[in-house]
Amino acid sequence: MMQLRSGLASKHSVGSIKATMSFGALLLLQGVVLLPAQAASTVKTGQRVLMIEMTPALCNMQPTRARMRQCLEGYSLTVSGLDMGYSERCGRGSEPRLTPLQLKVVNRIMPDTTVRSQTWQRYGVCSPLSASSYFRQITNYAGGLKLPNELNTGNSYTVSKSRFISQMTRLNSGMSSNSVDLICQKGSRRQSILTDIHICYEGNDFGNCHDIVDSCGSKFIISGGQ
Repeated sequence: MMQLRSGLASKHSVGSIKATMSFGALLLLQGVVLLPAQAASTVKTGQRVLMIEMTPALCNMQPTRARMRQCLEGYSLTVSGLDMGYSERCGRGSEPRLTPLQLKVVNRIMPDTTVRSQTWQRYGVCSPLSASSYFRQITNYAGGLKLPNELNTGNSYTVSKSRFISQMTRLNSGMSSNSVDLICQKGSRRQSILTDIHICYEGNDFGNCHDIVDSCGSKFIISGGQ
C-alpha cells in the first residue's frame, strides 16, 4: 500500500521511506512540523470531496500543463482541491495566505501556486474557514488516505475497476465503494485513462459520493508517464 503523502507524490522522493509509513511521520523525517488541526464549530457537516489528480496522465494529455511544477518534477499524484459543499459563487476573495511552515507542508501535495489559488477561490472562500484552516483540512484528509501501489511506481498498468475499488476499501477502514468516484479521459488509442480520483467524506469520516461521474468503465489505464 502507499499513503497519499508529499514524499511519495514525487518520483524524486526519499527511496528508503517504507510504503506503510504515515503521512505525518514522513513529513517529520523531512524536517516539517505538522500544525495541529483546529476545530471549526461554524463549519457545517455534510459531504466534502477531496480531489486527487493522476499527474503523469494529465501532464501527457494536456500540453498546457507542461510547465507546471508537478509535471516538471515528475510527481505521481497531486491534490487539486477540496470541495467543502458550500456555494462556488461568493465573489473573488484574497489570495490564500499561509505561513512559510504550512506552505512547506501544502507544497508537497499541491505544488502549483495557481492550483492552490484557484481551489481556494472556488471552494474555500465561500466557507467559514480561514485559508490556513482550509488547507490544513486538505493535508489532514490526504494524510489519512491510503492508495494502491500501482499509482506510484512510474509504470503504466491496465486494471479492472472492481479490483481497484476493492483495494481502496481494503486499505482504508470505513471506506465503501460509494466513497470513491473514478474519472477517466480517452487517450490517443481511445482507452480509458484514469485522470482523477474523488474521495467523499462526511465530516472526518468517509461518506457516500452524491454527484457521481464514474467515467472509467470496467477497465482503465493507470499511466505512469512512460
